[in-house]
Amino acid sequence: MTHPLNYFQLFGLPLAYALDADELMRRYRELQKTAHPDRYAHGGESERLMAVSEAARINDAFQTLRDPVKRARYLLELHGGEWQNEQTLADTAFLMEQIELREALEEAVDAHDVDALEQFCDQVKQQEKKQEALLEQEFSNLSALQLAQAKKSIQKLMFFRKLRDEAGAALNTAFDAL
Repeated sequence: MTHPLNYFQLFGLPLAYALDADELMRRYRELQKTAHPDRYAHGGESERLMAVSEAARINDAFQTLRDPVKRARYLLELHGGEWQNEQTLADTAFLMEQIELREALEEAVDAHDVDALEQFCDQVKQQEKKQEALLEQEFSNLSALQLAQAKKSIQKLMFFRKLRDEAGAALNTAFDAL
């Protein structure tokens, strides 16, 4: 079992941010069947270890490619960009918007307003989708400038993802309280 250069090649997918989730799942299942360690149970120790290693690589690749944030970071690195978790976002307007969104979430949570929480979740999901569409554009024709912009877009997507997760948890809590 040889290792392709990157996760996209491993799955036979184009090197692009946008991908077909159904196709990714189909190819994941195919790869899992061919590399499953049980297929090598009667082989030698080195064969079994290679199978376990390949299965782990397939799982890592799948987890990376199916998650929009992880996929964007991976693409960034493949194109020579570096990701650092402690990066700060200097977009004041965006940060102010995030503060307003957090305040709206807090108000809906404090009021135990399920309808407002559902509406809030939908609003944040739409923002996430817009950010993903922007990343798709940025990764389609990369230059040094787009790499820098892609980093900012990844950070914004991460803000929306975290906010959506918090809103979803608040919505579940509100439903439980009914």
